Amino acid sequence: MLSSTKLQPLLLKTGGLALGVVIGGALGAVGLAAIWLKAPADDLTQLFFFLLTSGAISCTLILLWIGYSQRLTGLRSQLTMAYLAGSVITIVNIMVTSGLMFLSAHDQSLLVLLLIFSGGISVFFAFFLSEQLGRQVRELTRGAEEIAQGNLAARVQPGGSRELARLGEAFNQMASQLEQASVAQHEMEQSRKELVAAISHDLRTPLASLRLMTEAITDGLTDEQQTAIFLERMRGEVQYMTGLIEDLFEMSQLDAGALKLRPEKASLSDLISDTLESLNGQAEHKHQILEGQIEGELPELYFDPHKIQRVLNNLIGNAIRYTPEGGTIRLVARRQDAMVKVSVNDTGEGIPAADLERIFEPFYRGERSRGRDQQGGAGLGLAIAKGLVEAHGGRIVVQSREGQGSTFSFELPLK
Repeated sequence: MLSSTKLQPLLLKTGGLALGVVIGGALGAVGLAAIWLKAPADDLTQLFFFLLTSGAISCTLILLWIGYSQRLTGLRSQLTMAYLAGSVITIVNIMVTSGLMFLSAHDQSLLVLLLIFSGGISVFFAFFLSEQLGRQVRELTRGAEEIAQGNLAARVQPGGSRELARLGEAFNQMASQLEQASVAQHEMEQSRKELVAAISHDLRTPLASLRLMTEAITDGLTDEQQTAIFLERMRGEVQYMTGLIEDLFEMSQLDAGALKLRPEKASLSDLISDTLESLNGQAEHKHQILEGQIEGELPELYFDPHKIQRVLNNLIGNAIRYTPEGGTIRLVARRQDAMVKVSVNDTGEGIPAADLERIFEPFYRGERSRGRDQQGGAGLGLAIAKGLVEAHGGRIVVQSREGQGSTFSFELPLK
């Protein structure tokens, strides 16, 4: 129901529009009478003023109906009143016309009865039409109330006219999007909780170790040799926490889309060779074979060497960590269509099928933990590698069978 402040402009706008329609209709009717009926000028003048008078009465009834119908809250009542007002306007106009036509009182009464009967049928039809419209509106209202109460799975049954059916379909689409957004928000909140728990765990262990070693040295419980050992361990713990904080910072940049690349034209072959050489010592320490192969000649690419080296370090370092002593890590790079593909294969323990879909999630801990183990690692390496590759317009995938090793591959576009 409209307030009085909003009803007045509506009445003024409707009245002005109705007046324009009446004048235009009267002029059109007079023109047709002049052309079609060849009526004399006097009759045309009388017809014009009669149509204006009839139109003015009709406009007044319409404005009165608008003002009164706003007090009605039900759709059925408003439609019924609309049909009733239309019938009254029609009866009034025809009664006036019949009077001007000098019909007999008997004929005029019969005409009025016929009009009342027709008006009653129209109102009866309006009553049932409004019931059909009201049923669909009530269905939409029910769905909206359920969603407001938190039931995002609520849907409505589209029906009725084409417009109402499309409204029902749009409502269901909106509800589906709200449900998906709610699920995504829940998953994000769950991920946030897991992330906070994982960070707390990965920081608590080295901090506790640092505290104990610091107290032992401060209390004089260690000799010179033991102090040196503790200092070396403390340096390792500090390096670990520094790396974790750097990983978290880079991960936050990737999530926020704020990562800044410094791309340049560089040789991926040289970068691979340098990376293999720097990590060869770790492989030799575990008696592993670390080898690389460049198939054909790789063209120079436009990329950020520091970020792609980070990807290579993470993938090769992961392979070394999870490959047992005496195993083999093999890197292969080759051109493939409009991309350059780099694959890192290991003969390690492999990844369970249940973990493959989530292996690139930060801090995901499946049976094969990517968290901090005895050899280090904060559980962010693969997530960062994925983000860095995608930031270059590439993609990264993994293939693995439990007990048969894993192959991590990433592609970079040539341009």
